[in-house]
Amino acid sequence: MEYIPCLNDLDNSDDFSRVLDGLERRPMPFAPWAADEQQPSVSFTIAYDTNHMYLKYFVSERTLRAQYSQFNDPVYEDSCVEFFIAFDNDESYYNLEFNCFGTSRVQYGLHKLGRAFIPVNMLKTIEHQTLIKSTEGDDIEWELALCIPKNIFTFHPALCFEGSTARVNFFKCGDSLPEPHYLCWNNIHNETPEFHLPQFFKPITFSTQQMAASIQL
Repeated sequence: MEYIPCLNDLDNSDDFSRVLDGLERRPMPFAPWAADEQQPSVSFTIAYDTNHMYLKYFVSERTLRAQYSQFNDPVYEDSCVEFFIAFDNDESYYNLEFNCFGTSRVQYGLHKLGRAFIPVNMLKTIEHQTLIKSTEGDDIEWELALCIPKNIFTFHPALCFEGSTARVNFFKCGDSLPEPHYLCWNNIHNETPEFHLPQFFKPITFSTQQMAASIQL
């Protein structure tokens, strides 16, 4: 994960989206529950500054679905990208889920059930930019850029990114698409589709030095 202090000074989502375009794209290569069917192509970039995390997803898939438009709706049924993170040694973790139009669903908890929703007034502070491209082939290409304020992680009021550690995973899904799919950045070993398995999160370290913070691939 790259530390970019200048992101603090950008004016709008167009600006930070362009910065994220210039970073290394990390593929999402694993589809642990797929058979032989074609899978979406997904990659992402990630960065942070003192008070925000920035994510941009690049997706190519056959079907686009965006039924949900209310905060904390079940966006995982749409064309959806997700980011799960557990800070430091916390056994609980946040799940941040976004459909292709940027509708967000964010929770915190120890297990898949009984999770606490992050309040809507806080979710409204997440900036996003969506770009849907027309292509000559059968697939639809779309991009989603996100600026996530640090206060979204409300159960960690004293959170400081710099020098901290975390465990993460990144996902792409579409539970209610004609061809459901489940992709992940770090592979998951489970008989049935399930993202809420923190034992398969991967460690990262935040650093104040540009280019020094890394995700171990």
